[in-house]
Amino acid sequence: MATTDTLNSTQLDYHALNAMLNLYDADGRIQFSKDHEATRQFFLQHVQPNSVPFDSHGERLRYLMAEGYYEAGVLNQYDFAFLCQLHEDADAWGFRFHTFLGAWKFYISYTLKTFDGKRYLETFEQRACMVALTLARGNETLARELLAEMLSGRFQPATPTYPSTAVNSSAASWSPASCCALKTIWSRLAAR
Repeated sequence: MATTDTLNSTQLDYHALNAMLNLYDADGRIQFSKDHEATRQFFLQHVQPNSVPFDSHGERLRYLMAEGYYEAGVLNQYDFAFLCQLHEDADAWGFRFHTFLGAWKFYISYTLKTFDGKRYLETFEQRACMVALTLARGNETLARELLAEMLSGRFQPATPTYPSTAVNSSAASWSPASCCALKTIWSRLAAR
């Protein structure tokens, strides 16, 4: 049986740490802690250095609309102060990815990137905000409720809805879809 009892995980990158999930510790157990450390190192070694920094949510939203990343029509359905507050509320959830694979998949496949594909323009919370705003179609209460459902993990729109909503791209042809029928979610939320 392969073990890793002599390796120091602080010297390893996220790839090596993730690979250690397939190795057993000295007691023959799966090393789930390596997956958590891989997630942490992925953010420190890859996500943070490759993310475009902004001083505020307002600055970020203005930039993404002005540069043609976001559909202005989606955001113009809402008061700008509400947009900024919704993003603040999303940050306050303290969302964390439970696994390295979840974080890696999100940043590789779903988050908004610069046009050259090299830098990240969104966090998970910011993507969830944009999906909620798009699906709510100007209804602030519904946008908040959809955001809460996504950040809690109770609702996850499927591809192509999740990565494509509010993204300004002539190549982005999408239609709302989900593993969970939106009509059912909207009915349940409207009944609250």
